[in-house]
Amino acid sequence: MGERIKFPIFEIDGNTFQVKVSTEIYSVEAINASCYKFSGDFYIHQEQNKQESIVIVTLQSKDDKAINETVCKEFCNDLIDQQLRVTTNDRFGHIRDLIVEEAFKPVNK
Repeated sequence: MGERIKFPIFEIDGNTFQVKVSTEIYSVEAINASCYKFSGDFYIHQEQNKQESIVIVTLQSKDDKAINETVCKEFCNDLIDQQLRVTTNDRFGHIRDLIVEEAFKPVNK
């Protein structure tokens, strides 16, 4: 496996890449959400290495088209987006729950 693109992205061949994702930065929930988002166009495999605190995500093109560096960068950017969603939900989800609860309270006449 030669390193063509800077860490954390490694090319295996023209249509398969691996992205090493730190579980110290990204939650498994965020990683899974990004994998799901990309699963329409790619076969996805995840392998957790708890000793190094990383998840290795392998993306392989479903139609055997070459995956370019842009796809991997988009995956990395989506990880940031998904982690922000998880963090925001953890911090403020209770407020959303209170609003929904209030909105659906029965109206007393």
